[in-house]
Amino acid sequence: MYSPWDPVDLQTSWGVFAPGAVLFYTDEDAVVVDARRKDKKIKLRIQRINGERIEREVKLPESLRAQAVALLKEGQIRAVALPAVIWHEDKLFSPRNLVGILASVIVSAALLVPMMLGGNAGALLYWAFAAGGAAGLYARRLVKGGKVTFVAPDRLGLSMTTVLPYALTREQGKLWISPTAGADRRQLAHDRVAAIRTSYLERREDIAYRIESSALFDPMVPATADFEAALVAFDDVTDATPTAALDDLATEVELTFNVAQANAERLGLEHLPEGARSDARRAGKAARLAAGATTAGERQASLAQIKRILDSLALYYLPTLDERLAIDAGP
Repeated sequence: MYSPWDPVDLQTSWGVFAPGAVLFYTDEDAVVVDARRKDKKIKLRIQRINGERIEREVKLPESLRAQAVALLKEGQIRAVALPAVIWHEDKLFSPRNLVGILASVIVSAALLVPMMLGGNAGALLYWAFAAGGAAGLYARRLVKGGKVTFVAPDRLGLSMTTVLPYALTREQGKLWISPTAGADRRQLAHDRVAAIRTSYLERREDIAYRIESSALFDPMVPATADFEAALVAFDDVTDATPTAALDDLATEVELTFNVAQANAERLGLEHLPEGARSDARRAGKAARLAAGATTAGERQASLAQIKRILDSLALYYLPTLDERLAIDAGP
């Protein structure tokens, strides 16, 4: 019913959603829930980011919200459908299991020794082993494990450690750079900003877009000014800039660009002076004709019309045909 990464209404019932996997998440935490039908109930297999696994059964009419609130408790909870989930079980002597066994032995021994010396072994042995077992389970929960992978070939680097950042990135409309194993975090930050620069330049060279969303190219617009300031701040980084600060600066570039772009597209031609909007609308249509022209003559005629209009408007944030524009190269 749901495609991967589609938002899921928390009022949806498990009977409608299952079978499938869903990510419940807030800005700070997330859980993966894999729902499978079992007779007249739904079996849930759950994993937290810290590696803890839980299994529950719910009734078909129960809404997703009840489990989402119980699992995350705090924050604004959202949900998206996940691609298929592959559950990898811990090996017998995995670090998690060894930590659990060690904690169990230590606690049991710590309780047994004084009991044996005091001659109170008997029935108290049960409590010593019970306490040891509880300590082992608790210690095991503190160690990450229980690997989960997602069948998402179009998105490399997707795991329990990256699924929340990826979901937040999609939600905010940012560009995602996959943190592949062994990747240089500093280089990833530079790659993220390079992707934004490329996206910005592509829009700047699209003459129709530049006319119809001109606020993105006007530094007097606060959102655009914030984006340009974020670019300047990133350009000032050096090898001495801490990696965490570099990540934050790259994120600021992404965020301000998306805000500036959305603002410009929302304003459209309304950003222009009222008396210039009609002419700009004609120039935008002419630009689209030029971009789709099949002959050099058609393209040159459209470009000449655009030039006359833009020269008459004389607005500094609109393009001039002296600049390198995408349509100059033809269709």
